[in-house]
Amino acid sequence: MLCSTTPYEVNKSKLSASAGVSWSTLSKYLDYMQKGSLLNIVRSSKGYKTIQIPNKVLLNNPNLFAVLCAKADVGAVRESFMVSQLLTDHQVHYHHQCDFLVDDKIILEVGGKSKDGKQIVGLNDAYLAIDDIESGYDNVIPLWLFGFLY
Repeated sequence: MLCSTTPYEVNKSKLSASAGVSWSTLSKYLDYMQKGSLLNIVRSSKGYKTIQIPNKVLLNNPNLFAVLCAKADVGAVRESFMVSQLLTDHQVHYHHQCDFLVDDKIILEVGGKSKDGKQIVGLNDAYLAIDDIESGYDNVIPLWLFGFLY
């Protein structure tokens, strides 16, 4: 499921139903897979709900898509790459309007070169991390540059 779907906000009842187990069991499985470096779980930075429900579940490393997936969703690969690079030295949380909130101050929206800036209009410290471009401009950063963070 993580291979073929675009990253989305987790619905715990749908996710546990598709896995065929209760939410409490699935929650433990997800925790074990995160500890085993198979998954990255991205949660909100605030609220009690963040302890119980992950907002996004991504494969830990974009290389896992080549091993585990017959056909990978490019959006999932991009977001997996971004989180895997940032988590080495930064806190990464879910952002309600964009993809990620880094260190509780920088907002990132990840996408392809056709992604426009509509989602970040009016947000302070918000940037687009765009795939398939060579150089950045204004608040647009090429996605590949985040590889230097690792």
